[in-house]
Amino acid sequence: MSLVVDGLRWGHAQPGGGWRQLFEGFNLSCPSGQFVVVIGSNGSGKSTLLNLVAGTLAADGGSVQLEGRELLGMRDHRRARWIGRVMQNPLDGTAPGLTIAENLRLAECRRRSLFAWRGLAGLHPSRADRRRYAALLEELGLPLADRIDTPVGQLSGGQRQTISLVMASLGEPRLLLLDEHTAALDPRAEATVMALTDRLVARLGTTALMVTHSLEQALRHGDRLVMLQDGRLIGDWSAAERQQFTPAALRALYGSGTVGSESPELV
Repeated sequence: MSLVVDGLRWGHAQPGGGWRQLFEGFNLSCPSGQFVVVIGSNGSGKSTLLNLVAGTLAADGGSVQLEGRELLGMRDHRRARWIGRVMQNPLDGTAPGLTIAENLRLAECRRRSLFAWRGLAGLHPSRADRRRYAALLEELGLPLADRIDTPVGQLSGGQRQTISLVMASLGEPRLLLLDEHTAALDPRAEATVMALTDRLVARLGTTALMVTHSLEQALRHGDRLVMLQDGRLIGDWSAAERQQFTPAALRALYGSGTVGSESPELV
């Protein structure tokens, strides 16, 4: 297994007082290269799970291992070598005042820990770097190869999110975390970003966890679909098994108890 979440525990204080234990002994295993789509109602723990795996939140107990490496407690700079992440807001993943090439170089340095031995000079893309980045964008089918020296702040939200995706993929991370990364986009930009997502995951062969509220996305993308409810895994379907669902049928499972791999009554 590439990603193994074992016995994960995490809770939080509630605004009105009291304590909510969201995850208690949570388990999830994902084989190397599997693209897992995570759905569930608000408060089910989808984004919290990604934050715990990414180290943004500190777990109260359990284990999160990626290819045998324990991630819990790992320093951020070390974890960044193994994990790429794209957030919901296109503004969060890029530096607007830097060019496309400079943003890509920044991501490459972060992933490869070049700061330790090249210093700040290593952040400036060379001519060879810029040619390489332009070729990569062209290879991925993005119409930005001729805008490699354009500040990212001048791009549209969809274009900026495609750059965030490419940045997250540089250095071939072993895990890609996608936290509702198309939620802020219009339908056309969403389709572009999702098409790029599919290409990058297939190209890298990396394990991917994608949180989404879009049931249409959940039924079209990835090769495994899991559903969370109150920090529990209540549904787990392969790409073939999920074909039994329509978006409405899948929505009917929200808030239910544990469901099996098949729910023929919802076909």
